[in-house]
Amino acid sequence: MQLSAGPDRHLRVGECAFAVAEWQWPLEERHRSEIALNWQRRLGVLPSLFDGTVYLSRDHAVDAGRLTGTLFKTDFKTLLYWRSLPFAASDTVREVNGYALIRSADGCLLFGRQAAGQLNSGRIYPPSGVIDAADIAGNVFSIDASTARELAEETGLKAGDLERGPGYVVAQSGLEVAVGIEWRSRLPAVELRQQILDFLRADATPELDDIVIVASERELTDANVPVPARLLAQAIFSV
Repeated sequence: MQLSAGPDRHLRVGECAFAVAEWQWPLEERHRSEIALNWQRRLGVLPSLFDGTVYLSRDHAVDAGRLTGTLFKTDFKTLLYWRSLPFAASDTVREVNGYALIRSADGCLLFGRQAAGQLNSGRIYPPSGVIDAADIAGNVFSIDASTARELAEETGLKAGDLERGPGYVVAQSGLEVAVGIEWRSRLPAVELRQQILDFLRADATPELDDIVIVASERELTDANVPVPARLLAQAIFSV
């Protein structure tokens, strides 16, 4: 089943396998000047933005419970420009992001609120991020390792201290393919939230400024919760 831009949906898969290959994205050459101008406008609003290497996916599909795709390298300024294009839905490229679905012992999910001065300031979602150079070793990519890195960087929680849930939850919304991994804690939500808050307060430049306890999908009515985060929560709470 090809994943294409369309209705928001979620599904479960048992395996994720992404290859890494060299590919020249035609958009980069065709829109070089527009990409540069858009980046300068963005920096004028948010000077802390960093134009690093990121990876996007193409030729992705789900077959027999397996999500596959091919990752290619681009840069963050091109990603931001591509996101802004009204005709991007006709593109075969997708943004694949790993999400750490933190589940407390009493069944809640813990989302983070991004701190001020960042691209998604005020938005509420599970720890996550774009695929970057730190996630690629040679031509090998692991969504588990990428998600565990985001989990540790944003919350201080280590994958080894948590129980990994089975498989993956895949949520498609527009041009994003969100891949969620459930990480279960032995702590109840209130204690787990406090542990993460203590980590954030000790960090000089935390990515998050608050942790939100989500007890059911009915609580995800805040406009600052992105659609992929809502879909992933629906999948978790529906089991």
